[in-house]
Amino acid sequence: MGDLEAASAALLRHPYGIFLVGSRAGDRLNLMTANWGTQCSFEPKLYTVFIERDAYTRRLIDDGGVFSISLLPADSEDVVSHFTKPAEVVGNKLGEYEYFPGPETGAPVYAGAVAWFECRVVEKRETGDHVQYVGEVVNGGVPSGEPAWTLQELGWDYGG
Repeated sequence: MGDLEAASAALLRHPYGIFLVGSRAGDRLNLMTANWGTQCSFEPKLYTVFIERDAYTRRLIDDGGVFSISLLPADSEDVVSHFTKPAEVVGNKLGEYEYFPGPETGAPVYAGAVAWFECRVVEKRETGDHVQYVGEVVNGGVPSGEPAWTLQELGWDYGG
């Protein structure tokens, strides 16, 4: 068998974004910190994201069939930390951060995002301890010219 310790170290060096996944099922909403996601098709525009099997967000995506992705500006560590657990909806805030409902899906979008898009789930697959969702991108926006932040810039790791 190969060197799995070295393979884990190599996986930790893979560059990832750090973003929020929004989910909605009826009146239940959530934003969750994530980093395993990527565009996977041009036509139609498809995006895939991987969510831990026991995550609240996974249950909402299963029930609602939609998700959003909110790309974060640099130095958003407080936002990233806040959404590592479910947040209570109070008015137009999830926890202490403002959101707006995605115009096509109603999935929450972080109001401070540098870019965002929303998806309707077209495929789901169990993948080890995560669930892979493929969503067709149905809407999006770029409210800021700032670049999106990465997991490496944040100084965290998730993988290996």
